[in-house]
Amino acid sequence: MKAKTKIITTLLPLAISACMPAMSVNGMQKRAPVLVADSPRGSDAIITCVTAAWLKLGGPTPKSVPRETGAMLVVGDNCPLLMVETTPIPTGTHLVMHQFKTAWSDNDRHRVEEVRACL
Repeated sequence: MKAKTKIITTLLPLAISACMPAMSVNGMQKRAPVLVADSPRGSDAIITCVTAAWLKLGGPTPKSVPRETGAMLVVGDNCPLLMVETTPIPTGTHLVMHQFKTAWSDNDRHRVEEVRACL
């Protein structure tokens, strides 16, 4: 077997197992948030702003998901990589952002800063 094939067959199960705990929104919600903030803006305005900002940065397309209370923005189909949850509060919107970090991912600090700019 070629060395490159051996490396891929060794690392693939590791990559998949690293994704397992957060393969769902519920798994992401159990992780410590990378950002918790309140904003005077409405939930829809924040989600629209973050979506536009993340599209400019490139990468996977964020998907907006309606919730019973507020909205959610998720990046990543099979394994959520980034997630922003918004909940209406009397003074505007409460926001929680989660990030799935792996040894191979960068810190996505720019994505967090884009969310802050939309508050």
